[in-house]
Amino acid sequence: MKRVLPDNMPTLDYELWKNIFGPPVRFELVKKDERQWLAGKEFHVSSEKSVEWMKEGRDRSRNDTTKVFDFISLSKFFDLWFDHRKYFEHDLNERIKKQISLIPGAELFFEGEMNTLLEINWTILGRVIGAAVANYGHSREYWNSTGLDAKEAATFWNELKRQVVDDDDYATVTADDLALLAKGFDKSDWVKIGDQFRERGDFNPDSEILRSYGHRASSPFWHENHILDRYYANPLAMKHHKVIFNKYRDMKNPGVHEDVQGQLTLEVLGDALKRLRGDDDDRFADFAIKIHGMCAFHIVRTDHKQQKIGLHLFSNLVARKMSRDVGGSNVPDIAKQLKTGFGLAKVLTILSDKNHKIIEWNSVEKEIVDKIVNGL
Repeated sequence: MKRVLPDNMPTLDYELWKNIFGPPVRFELVKKDERQWLAGKEFHVSSEKSVEWMKEGRDRSRNDTTKVFDFISLSKFFDLWFDHRKYFEHDLNERIKKQISLIPGAELFFEGEMNTLLEINWTILGRVIGAAVANYGHSREYWNSTGLDAKEAATFWNELKRQVVDDDDYATVTADDLALLAKGFDKSDWVKIGDQFRERGDFNPDSEILRSYGHRASSPFWHENHILDRYYANPLAMKHHKVIFNKYRDMKNPGVHEDVQGQLTLEVLGDALKRLRGDDDDRFADFAIKIHGMCAFHIVRTDHKQQKIGLHLFSNLVARKMSRDVGGSNVPDIAKQLKTGFGLAKVLTILSDKNHKIIEWNSVEKEIVDKIVNGL
């Protein structure tokens, strides 16, 4: 597979993006029926081998053979966050502190680490999105992978809650008692829950403790080992657990809780993004807290294919946007590197769904792109 941009000059993506998405308008939105048509053409074909993402371009639609290239970019909602974070840092910081003061256990958990609440951990958010997409796609019978990371994260928190609360029935019915975890629990409880998962070979929870040293806001736990040797769960993860629990409870015929974690997670993220368009003064502080909670809740990182969706696709878009102001990237060049085993059209269909709107998905005529690239 050849790249749209030369292999030795991938940084031309900024110039390509500027020429295509600046005036005059040269692109068009890939509509829902077109997304579904593309997703339906994929049958167990890895992204880097699909004919849809070759340098020759793809047909614009079922009834239009005009060759086009696809481009994806972060949802415009993210621009609202980046701008607010840049220009209103002091106000955002004060509003976050106010929110934190209202959450049981949060001031203790973030003592001396309040500055981390201003920065979103985009790498972890990418992992969250990758696991959620894998789980959601399995529920739609897009692929055989079940999205194990998303399922195991939910299982872990449920098991830990039962271990600490020591009341299985009550712990299963309500998520309100999760606040108890934020007040700290003994090392014995941590060892018991850790042994369960280590013996099954799923993952080692101790490795997630290290996240608290780099970015407390997105860390699932903090270990206070100087005096009491107690473990504290991130209260923002507890808030996230309650949100998805309530969403699950409101679903019609939802099935097993762990099997719909991907859908619930993407809906929570979509809700948070859409709210940024509103006029509530606290919406950006709320957004930061919700994203931190979502990242802290995601404690399992085992499936590399799922991580590629998040890291090589979503987090890569964020990195380019923040470091070089590249608004988006062409899909063929992404597909060449992705190699997830998942159908890329299906992945993009999920990410661009109106209920989630994590990315924008547009197409540009191949003739226009070729002319621009040849002139760079």
